[in-house]
Amino acid sequence: MPVFTPGRHPAYEPIGRLRSNPFHGGKKSGHSDLNLVPMVDMLTVVVIFLLQSFSGDGEVSVHKNLTLPDSELAKPLSERGPIIVVNHGEVLLDGDVIATLDDENADAPGIEALTERLSAVKEQNEKVEEELRKRDPSRPVKPFDGNLIVQADDETDFKLVRRAIFSANAAGWTHLQFAVTKVLPEGAGGGGGHEG
Repeated sequence: MPVFTPGRHPAYEPIGRLRSNPFHGGKKSGHSDLNLVPMVDMLTVVVIFLLQSFSGDGEVSVHKNLTLPDSELAKPLSERGPIIVVNHGEVLLDGDVIATLDDENADAPGIEALTERLSAVKEQNEKVEEELRKRDPSRPVKPFDGNLIVQADDETDFKLVRRAIFSANAAGWTHLQFAVTKVLPEGAGGGGGHEG
């Protein structure tokens, strides 16, 4: 039997020629159009769902290693403001350590470093508000509201909390809100567990 060199087979037809052959259904494009309308509709529904389910009212991040006191009568925090954390002999303002119990005179009614820092924050807020009014004279005058959030550990001595409150009032911050953990009342839904 003779040996032949490999070559084209007699029945070999390239795929492109088969598709372009009028007897084989015509040429089909390898590129298909993607219909974006259903995808945009679906993404719109997802965004609306996320916006409806989001609740930013009264949510405050709790400082690490801090156990808030429990309360059955807790309400959501109504206003935003700087956060004072009173925790095991330390006083923090927006995450920065302002004073420790060792630094301060325990007999003083307030904490001097906290009063100074809160006064500086108040002055800065007033300067920003004044600058915004200069840029937009039609902007309504927004008086200083003095909103402050206090987070105190459950085991912190109330004398230290009272000194922090005194310092806030001395600096002009009069609307204080206390962060607590809301618990269910004893008779409601299984007896006093934390609300989740």
